[in-house]
Amino acid sequence: MIPLPTQLSGALFLSRNTNALLADAPRVGKTGAALIAADYDLAADILVVTTASGRPVWRRAVKDWTAFPRPVRVLTAPPKQQDVLDGVTIVGWPQIAEPRMRAGLMARKFDRAILDESHYAKSFDAKRTQAAYGDIVDDGQHIVSRSSVAAGAKGVWCLSGTPIPHAPNDVYPMLRALAPERLKANPAKDWPDVTRQKDFLHRYCVVRMKATSRFRKIPVVVGGRNLAELRERMEGFILLRTQEDVGIRPPVYELLPLMVSDSARRQANGDLDAQVLAAIDAGKTRDLEMHLGPLRRITGAIKAPAVADAVRDEFAGGLDKIVLAYWHKDVGDILQNELAEFGVLRLDGETPASARGPIEQQWLTDKAKRVFLAQIVAAGEAIDLSSAATLWFVESSFTPKDMKQMSLRITNHTQKRQAVVRVCVIENSIDEAIQGRLLMLWTAIREVLTQ
Repeated sequence: MIPLPTQLSGALFLSRNTNALLADAPRVGKTGAALIAADYDLAADILVVTTASGRPVWRRAVKDWTAFPRPVRVLTAPPKQQDVLDGVTIVGWPQIAEPRMRAGLMARKFDRAILDESHYAKSFDAKRTQAAYGDIVDDGQHIVSRSSVAAGAKGVWCLSGTPIPHAPNDVYPMLRALAPERLKANPAKDWPDVTRQKDFLHRYCVVRMKATSRFRKIPVVVGGRNLAELRERMEGFILLRTQEDVGIRPPVYELLPLMVSDSARRQANGDLDAQVLAAIDAGKTRDLEMHLGPLRRITGAIKAPAVADAVRDEFAGGLDKIVLAYWHKDVGDILQNELAEFGVLRLDGETPASARGPIEQQWLTDKAKRVFLAQIVAAGEAIDLSSAATLWFVESSFTPKDMKQMSLRITNHTQKRQAVVRVCVIENSIDEAIQGRLLMLWTAIREVLTQ
C-alpha cells in the first residue's frame, strides 16, 4: 500500500512518543500509520488490542502496511506458557478482561502495545480498562500498573476516532495511566492537580446529582467545563486530523420526512411529551432510553416499509447503491425482505468476524449488491462502505459517537462523490422533532477535541 502524507506524519508523531494518542477521524488512516510507526521503531513484537470486528482488519493490515515480515496471530484463547508471541499478536477487548488471558499477556514483553478503539477503556470501573492500564488506588492518587497489559510493553499507542465519546472524563484513564505528568498542578498557568479521578471530574465536567431511589443519588455528567485548559494539557500527547484536513469531504446531513397513515403516526407518537425533548437538549441519553425504549422498535417497524418505498423511488431515479443503518433486528428483517430484489448485504451483531471482510469486499466490488443493511453498532467501525455515497438512518442511536462513526463509513480518500446522510423521520410526528434535535447534537458535538 502507498501511504498518504498524513499517514507518514502520523507515523512520525507516534514513533517519537513512547505513549501517545492518534485521534484522527475515521477513514483518515490510523491503522496504517500505527504499523508504519512500528516499522520506524523497528518494533519486532507487537500487541494489538482491538474490537471483534477489528481483528480481521488488523490481520490484513499487517500484510498491507509493514515492510518487515512478521508472523501474525489472532489470539482467542489464553496463551500457554510455552507459546512464543513473536511478531504481531491480535486480541479482542473482551478477551483481555478475562483473568487467564490477562495473566498470559502480562507474562510477555512486547516492544509495542497498540490499543485500537481505545475509547473502550474509558472507565476504571470496567474490567477491560483495568486490564489495559491497571487498577487505581485512593481514587487515582496511585495506580497499580504492574497488573496491566500495557505494563508489559515498552510503550503504548492509543488509536481512536472518538476518544471522548460521551464526556471529558472519558479520557481520564488514558491520561492517568500513560501521561500522569499532565495531570499535575501547574502554578504558572493556575492549573490545579487533577490526579485524583474526582478532582479531574469536577474540574472538566458539569456534574448533577441524580436520584436513583429515595435514599441514593449518583453523579451524572451533563456537560463540560475548562475544556481549553484540558486541550492544552493534552498538547503533544495527542494528534488529531479531521477528514476535511486530509481532503475528504464531510457528508451533507439532512432529515428525510416519510408519509405514513394517521393511525401509524398516532402509534409512533405514543404518549410522549415535552419532557423527551428536554432530555435530548440536556444530553440525558439514559432518560431517553427509559422514555422511548418500548416505542423505538414500534417506530422503526412503522418507518421500514416507507423507507423501502422511498429507496425504490431512488433506484428508479438512477441511484446506484445505498446504505441503510438501523438498530433493531426486526427492522433489519423488514428491510431485507422488502428490498431483496435489489441485492442485499447485511452486517449485524450475529455476523461472524470472519465474514466481515468478504462482505465488505463484495459490497465494494459487486455492482449487483445495491443495498447494505448496517446495524449501527456492529457496522460502525472498521469497515469501508464507500462504494455508496448515500446513507440513510432508518433508526438512530442516542449516542452521538455511534451516529458519527456510522455516517463516516461512506467517506474516504477515494470517494469522488458528495456523501449524503439522511435521517428518516415520520412526518409531523414526535419522531421528527426528536430526530431533528438529535441531528443538531451529533453533527456539532462540542468535545474537548474541538478547536
